[in-house]
Amino acid sequence: MEKTGMGNLVSVAAFVLFALWAVPGYGAESTVNAPIRPPETQAVRPDSERTSALDEIKKAYGDVKTLESSFRQSIYIASLKRERESKGEFFFKRQKGFLWRYKAPKVQFFLFDGKYLWQGEEEKPFVTREKINKEKTRGTFFDLIEDIARIDELFTLKEVRMAGEMELFELMPKKEGTVNAAKVWIDRQKRVRKIEIREFTGNTNVIEFSGIKVNRPVDDGKFVYKQGSRKEIIER
Repeated sequence: MEKTGMGNLVSVAAFVLFALWAVPGYGAESTVNAPIRPPETQAVRPDSERTSALDEIKKAYGDVKTLESSFRQSIYIASLKRERESKGEFFFKRQKGFLWRYKAPKVQFFLFDGKYLWQGEEEKPFVTREKINKEKTRGTFFDLIEDIARIDELFTLKEVRMAGEMELFELMPKKEGTVNAAKVWIDRQKRVRKIEIREFTGNTNVIEFSGIKVNRPVDDGKFVYKQGSRKEIIER
């Protein structure tokens, strides 16, 4: 997946992601083999409940210290009129960084160590490194969990309604940027199960999560790039 697609989930993110956040006290859920496919939307929450709906999500995500999950991602590239699908694993640790590790169709990774975003593919003889100003990435779901935790600072909640067993949040960014609109599907435990991000380019980035584990031990080493293969490092 090229930088354009990743940069705007993760422009996870994750949405993002996002993410997949459990309320305090939840451990791992049983792994879901198939991605969640919410049915058409149903009852709409009244305006008076919108603020409380956001507060519930913020509280759940504010308490997330670590997170790991499997994910499936689909990116529609408007300029090519083509959709790309991929899957892999996501890891997050507060004040350390995050890792999107792709297993298919290519083996590749996007690692943020708190300062730099590293990007590499198994078959390429180099990795790229880009210094990140997190202030400039707010509201793009670059840092999926932290953006969810401050969601009302970054987005206006257009509507909340039920989609089968989940709640669907329709969001509009408060500032102009890469993201034109976003949708977030939340389960009964206030975990993000699916994110859809629509970009000004016409691209649509959808990511779904399963096998979620929250606040379990995650090794700090996952968020450090190891140059064991002696690949060339190219600065962006």
